[in-house]
Amino acid sequence: MTDVNEQSFSAGSATDTASPRRPKSLRQRLPTPIWRFRPSLQPVAVVRTIKTQIIPKIVLALRSTPIAKPAANTEQAAPTEIEMFAALALGADDGAAFAYVVDLQAKGVSVETIFLDLLAPAARQLGAQWESDTTDFASVTLAVGRLQFIMHRLGDSFVQEASDGHSGESALLTIIPGDQHSFGLSMVAEFFRRAGWNLCTGPFSSHQELTSLVHNHWFDIVGFSVSSDRRLDELKKDIHDIRRDSRNRQVGIILGGPMIIAQPDLVASMGADMMSADAISAPQQAHGLIEQMKGRT
Repeated sequence: MTDVNEQSFSAGSATDTASPRRPKSLRQRLPTPIWRFRPSLQPVAVVRTIKTQIIPKIVLALRSTPIAKPAANTEQAAPTEIEMFAALALGADDGAAFAYVVDLQAKGVSVETIFLDLLAPAARQLGAQWESDTTDFASVTLAVGRLQFIMHRLGDSFVQEASDGHSGESALLTIIPGDQHSFGLSMVAEFFRRAGWNLCTGPFSSHQELTSLVHNHWFDIVGFSVSSDRRLDELKKDIHDIRRDSRNRQVGIILGGPMIIAQPDLVASMGADMMSADAISAPQQAHGLIEQMKGRT
C-alpha cells in the first residue's frame, strides 16, 4: 500500500514520461483577466444584481447548510477512586496508598469496607492493567505487594470488628502450587481469622509440601483459590492426594476464586465438595461443610 507521497510521486513520473512541450512565455501562461470580457455596471444595476441574485443565493445557502453539532467531549472521564488508589499503589511514594487508607479510617470507614470496596477492586484493576499491557509485571507485583502490606497492617483492627465467630476449626488455605496470584487468598484468610479459625496459609512450593502438611497436621477444611485454568490438572491431583493422605479422613475441600465463579462446574470435576463465591460468606460456608462431613461418617 502506497502513501500519499508515493502516489504523488508516481503521478509525477507518469507526466515526466510524456513528450516534452515547448515552454510558454510568461505572458502566454497568464490567463486573461476575466473583467476584460464584462461590460462595466452602473450603480443602479449593481444594487439590483445584489438584491435579485446574490442575496437570494446567500440566503438559500444558509438555509441548506446543516447546523453544526457541538463537538463531542473528547476529554477523558475523571478517574474513579479505585483507579486513583491503584495509581497510588503504583507510584514512587511507598507509603502513599497506606496514608490514603489511614485517612479513610479517620473518616470512619470500616476495615471491612476498605478490604472489599477498595483493596479488592484495586487488585483487580492492577490485574486488568497488566493483562492489557498498560502496566508491566514488575510494577503490578510491587503495587499488589503494597496492597497486601496494607491488608496485614489492618488485620488486627479487622479481627476486632468481629461480633462473634467459631473457635477451634482449622483450615489450610492456599493457591495451586506454582501459581502466582495470592492476593485473593490473603483477603479470604483475613475473614477466616476474624471468624476465629486456626489458619495455615500458602502458597506452598510444591505438591509434596502440600500433601505432607495435610498428612502431618489436622485440618477440617482445605481451601484453594483458583485464578485461571492453567493448572487445573495439578489442582485435581492435589485434591485427590489430599483426600488420600489427609490425617483427617473427612476433610472438606472448598474451591473459590475467579475461575470457579466463572465455571462452577469445576467443583465437581475437580473432586471438591463446594465452592465459595466471596470472602464474607466463606467462613460460614466452611463451618457448614464441616457439619456435613461429620454426617457422612
